[in-house]
Amino acid sequence: MASPPERRVPRKEVATTVQLDVRPSLLLLRGFVHRCPACGGRHVFRRWFQMEERCPTCTFLFERVEGHWIGSLGLNTTVVFGVMLVVLMAGTLAFYPDPPYGALLTAEVVIAVVGPLLFFPSSRMMWTAVDLLMRPLGPGEIDPRFVKVDPERDRMG
Repeated sequence: MASPPERRVPRKEVATTVQLDVRPSLLLLRGFVHRCPACGGRHVFRRWFQMEERCPTCTFLFERVEGHWIGSLGLNTTVVFGVMLVVLMAGTLAFYPDPPYGALLTAEVVIAVVGPLLFFPSSRMMWTAVDLLMRPLGPGEIDPRFVKVDPERDRMG
């Protein structure tokens, strides 16, 4: 008589902020200043538009799933459009009832062209931070020395 199959207990998920012992705002701030959101390590970009595949400090793989960078494109677009909206509203309100349409149009075009280029590295790392906040680290995704709470090791209730 065959024994019944063993039931696998699902791995308890622990938020990345708990695993790394950091606040969500710190993850986002690290991303904004072009650092690895997981460890704060530097030199994740070789050039402005060329980044390392893994963090040189903690070995975290930045592109966790295929298509990961689509989120950074959306974040970049949203931020640039937001800046354009603020400039348009501020310029219109500051010079109401006769705003300088030519100057506002020039400012908007400059922001639309230069903004995405300037925000590119920040949007990539900030999106990686957002991804870490949405999907906890899995086993082996990062150098274990950077993990403060490991669900496999620490048996959280």
